[in-house]
Amino acid sequence: MQKDEFIKLSKKYSENKCSWGEKRAVEEFFKKLQDNGQVIPYNFSDEKRYSLLKRINSKIDKPKNRLFHLYSRTQKIAAIAITLLGIAFLANYIIIPGTITQVAAKGEKKTILLPDGSLVFLNSNSRISYSKNFKNKRELELTGEAFFEVKKNPKKPFLVETEKIKTKVLGTSFNIKAYKKGQTRVSVNTGKVEVELKEISEKIILIKNQQINFINDTEPLLTKDNSEDFIAWTKNTIVLKNTSLGEAANILENWYDIEINFTDKHLREQKISGKFKDEKLINILESISIVKQLEIEFLTEKQILIREKQQE
Repeated sequence: MQKDEFIKLSKKYSENKCSWGEKRAVEEFFKKLQDNGQVIPYNFSDEKRYSLLKRINSKIDKPKNRLFHLYSRTQKIAAIAITLLGIAFLANYIIIPGTITQVAAKGEKKTILLPDGSLVFLNSNSRISYSKNFKNKRELELTGEAFFEVKKNPKKPFLVETEKIKTKVLGTSFNIKAYKKGQTRVSVNTGKVEVELKEISEKIILIKNQQINFINDTEPLLTKDNSEDFIAWTKNTIVLKNTSLGEAANILENWYDIEINFTDKHLREQKISGKFKDEKLINILESISIVKQLEIEFLTEKQILIREKQQE
């Protein structure tokens, strides 16, 4: 995030004028500063500073005195923070000439502010790549899953390309799930989205609470469901709604950086529903094992085997 963008977004936050995504981005940014023992990187008036910190304090789980103490340090330290943090916003860059790639590894999630002011929430084991000239050509590639909150610009459409689809918007919020393993899905939270199916060059328009789903090589399926369920992951919540155990395993592998195998292929097709917020892996696996009558075995810390429960 550049200095002027940070100041603009922070002022919007202090005045309670941010969107949900912008609030989330600011709070995560300051939480990361605290976790790293760093200070506010830009200079505000005392009134703005107090208003901003007061609002952030009410949102994040950190002692208030420590937060205010961090921001009372010298401007010299703040200048160092500008150097460290002005390059990127809660994300690591992989820079290839002309291209920027940002990655969330297995077991982590990242919030990214794009050069045009759009926000991307990147799920575990996901990446986006885009041109350094992104402001003029709003196109990026996605592998994995991301929630987008796009700044409206009718003159410059926002395009997301994955292996199977191209998604085009002017200004809206939507989620795309496009891992190499498992289903591909686009879900719309606000506005309107155009999805082009690459293989057949067909275009479909989606509106709020509509989804298009691709499972393996089957025909795409158009559904209507609460779009908030499909972005629950941005709030550290796993929502399973009649989800196959195979797909659930894919989710857990990405979230917890593990490997799950089944002794029988048919187990992967069994369906399960449930909701887990900030839950430990072992608790999720135990819930699944009880509901589906399964046995869970940890072969190693990172390798898990699931089998049918033996009848006594």
